[in-house]
Parts: sequence; C-alpha cells; structure tokens
Amino acid sequence: MFIDEELGAIPQSAGDVLGVLLDDVTCSEVDANRYAARQAERVVEAVQFARRHPEIYTIDADAQMAERAVVLELSVRLRISQERVRELCVVAETAARNLPLLWQRARDGFASMHNVGVVVTAAGALASPVGAPQEVRDTEAAALAKVDHAAHEWVLTCSSAVLRQRAKKLVDRITGDTAARRHTRAMADRHVNRSPAGDGMSWVTALVPTHEAVAVMRRLTATAKHMQKDKREGRTRSQIRADLFSAWLRGVGTPTAVKTKLFVTVPVQLLAGEPVPVESSIVGGDSIDPITAKQMFLDARGFRRVITDPVKGVIVDMDRRTYRPTRAQRDWLTLHHGTCSRDGCTRLALDADLDHDRPWAKGGTTDLSQLRPLCPRDHTLRHRTRIRYRTRPNHTVQVISPTGYTSTAPPPF
Repeated sequence: MFIDEELGAIPQSAGDVLGVLLDDVTCSEVDANRYAARQAERVVEAVQFARRHPEIYTIDADAQMAERAVVLELSVRLRISQERVRELCVVAETAARNLPLLWQRARDGFASMHNVGVVVTAAGALASPVGAPQEVRDTEAAALAKVDHAAHEWVLTCSSAVLRQRAKKLVDRITGDTAARRHTRAMADRHVNRSPAGDGMSWVTALVPTHEAVAVMRRLTATAKHMQKDKREGRTRSQIRADLFSAWLRGVGTPTAVKTKLFVTVPVQLLAGEPVPVESSIVGGDSIDPITAKQMFLDARGFRRVITDPVKGVIVDMDRRTYRPTRAQRDWLTLHHGTCSRDGCTRLALDADLDHDRPWAKGGTTDLSQLRPLCPRDHTLRHRTRIRYRTRPNHTVQVISPTGYTSTAPPPF
C-alpha cells in the first residue's frame, strides 16, 4: 500500500482495496450498534414518559393502557411488531440497570442489541424473587456483576453463538444449575409455530422434548418406508413423511378432522358468460396455485358463494339491518381483509372482532361498508384510548395518534 502525506493510504492492489472495504464494513457496524442502542434508550424513555403522563393517550389516566398505546405507536412508526418494541424496552432497561458495563459497550457501538439480549436472557436465571430479603438481593447483584464483567469482554471477540454458550455456562456455574432443572424450564417453553415459506407453502415447527421428537420421526419414517413398498408410490420418503405429518395433525379420517371452509367469489360478469381471471388464496395468507385450489374444492363438503359487482366493487347477495353482523358478513370481511385492517397488523381476520367504523350508539349501521375487522388488541385500544382508527375508502384503517403521527398504508402489489 502506498502512503501519500496528503491523501494518506492509497490502495495499490486488489487485496488492499478489499481490506479498505472490510474496514469500512466494520466501522459501519460500530455506527449501527451505537444508533441501535440509542434507539432502544429512546424507546424506554418514550414508554416511561407515557406511563408518567397517561392523559396523553387515555381519558381515565390509565397508565397501563397508555403504555399499550405508546407501544402501538412505536410499532407503527418503526414498522416492527409490538412484541419487538417490548423486547427492545425490556433488554435496554434490564441491561442499563443490571449490566452497566455491557450496556456501555452497546452505547459505544461495540455490542449489538442482539448480543445484549443474549446476555440479558441468560442472566435472567439470576433474578431473585419479588420481595426477597436484602441478603438474597445482594447475592443477585454480585452474580450479575460477574456476568457483566465477563460479558463486556466477550462481546469484543465472540460470535453470538459462542457468547450465548459462554453466558449460559457462567450462569449455570453461579447458580449450580443442573440439567434436570434446565430441562424443566425448557419444557415450560414448548410451543408450535407456523411461518410462511412462500409459493403456497409454510413451515410448521414445534419445540417438544427430544425423546418425543425422535419418536415422531421414527413413526413417520417407519410408515413412509412401509408405504414405499407399494410400487405405485411415486413420492420420495421425505415427501411421504411431510404428507403424513400434515394428515395426522389435521385428523384426516377421524371424527375430529379439520373442516375447510371454502369461499367461491363469483363476479357477476361470469354469470353472464364473460371470461374473467381467476385467482385463489388462503385467507390471510399466500396465494395458492390452481391445482391446490381445485383439490381443496373437490375435498370440501360444501362452500359459500359470494357474488360481487366488479364495477361498483360491492357484494350483491349479503345484507344486514340489525346490530350484530351476520355469519355471512363476518365470512365476507374475513375473506376481503385476510388480516386485521389496521395498518401494519398481520393478525388473522378469522380471530378479529368486527368493529363499527361509526359506533352503533352514534347512528352507525351494521352493513359491510361500516364494518371492519380489528384484532382484539386494536379493538380495545380503539375504544379505550385517544388513538383514532380512521377507515380509508379502500377499507384499510389508518392510525392517528394524539402525538400527531399518522400511519401510512403499504402500497398495493
């Protein structure tokens, strides 16, 4: 590398150029970490301010409801989930209080918020019970200091995986934890998740005891091997296992089998014999291919027909003139919205409440143009806080905060 007195180091080779690029990546990471820590601190300050001044968001000065409202606003502003907002708040508050050396690393840019969260999670096992005597709290403080001192050095050289491993081992050493107790705690975290994989496919994952997971795989594999003995079977073993997994969980062939409700949307021009494009989708999820849609139609015992006017964009054969929405109205709104109608919310409309845009008590009507699905969390905030939920002409719902912020809907695609 050539050194110029005025310009400094000038790259002379491909290796020099790459080195400069990698140095810049490292510097950018430090800046990103510093800004992320600052953002987390501001999240904490915003939540704490809302707790102290609940009148900003609520009429009855409910601090808990004000906290829920500010978390919603932060979620909409930052375009992240409310769970992520709360996670940021907990990690920053806990680290600043219990792990000051580590938190200073984050503020200086040498520890990511992810790694801070890794240590905070591991150190959670050291927490003393509420109302514990002073000697117990002193023991907790001493243990946290050990973790803090070690972790603030580890973050400079360890990957997230190594940091998690070291922090867990240190905490186990301090607490004298055993494998049996760790397994008991892990058992409490067992759960099932579904996440979209695109192209009409999804992942279903479950956290279960290892011996049960092994037994599940052994049964799937043994059954798949047996089915492959049939020369007419054209699926691979992995495909058969996946099909069995789905069929068994859906209860295929049992009295408790899951029933699929189909909605067939029929534009009026189709009734007149005119050609129209056909598109199929799962409510609240991905589009599905025509073959899958056809198979679902063939498998279903019945379906609901919904006739729409393509010019006016209204439903022709659904109506309502009383307070409570009909089953047909709920079905249509679920089909039309897919998810909660509030900007940024992805909770399924299947589980949502139907909210009157204009309250019934104030002259609102129970027809489709006045109804919108709001998840229970948003429905509560709509009626118990000063946050306004305004319906747009396309029936999406805009959030207007008492702080002056107005949400923006994502562009159509």
